[in-house]
Parts: sequence; C-alpha cells; structure tokens
Amino acid sequence: MFARVRITSEVPEKVDDGIRHFREVVVSGFKGVDGFKGAYLLVNRNSGKLMGMTLWDSEANMHSTAAAPKRLRAASTQVVSAPEEYEVVVQP
Repeated sequence: MFARVRITSEVPEKVDDGIRHFREVVVSGFKGVDGFKGAYLLVNRNSGKLMGMTLWDSEANMHSTAAAPKRLRAASTQVVSAPEEYEVVVQP
C-alpha cells in the first residue's frame, strides 16, 4: 500500500471548513478511482494544521492520480508542504 500526504494550514476558526472540504471534495473525488483504499485527516485545532493522507493499493495507481490533487485542492486551504509519497510498511 502507498500513501500521499499533504499538510495544510488554516486559521484555527476555519478548521471545520477544511474538514468539510476533505470529506466532501477530496474523499468523494477519489471514491471509485482505481486503487483508492481510503483516507485519513489529522487535525490540530489549536494551530489550524491539517494533515491529509490518501491511501492507494499500488504506487502506479497513486501516481496516476498525481494531477487530481491540484484540481481537488483548488478551493482548499493554504498549502504548507508539497505532497509527499510513502510506502505503507506496517498496518494492523
């Protein structure tokens, strides 16, 4: 399994908007895409930092969606980090 991770920043009062965007735009946008296995969003409400992670069954399927995040984040928060890609090597 492979993961794409992106960290974004919000004004703490707008974190709920970021959560809603991730759920309604990012996750919904990837449902049904080949190899999409799920997503997680970690939130620090005090700092306004959000860490979004999408999970993929293969590196090839993850790379085939590289252009999609640009489209999906068009109306989202300020990007703090470029997306990073990881291989998931331990999971329950």
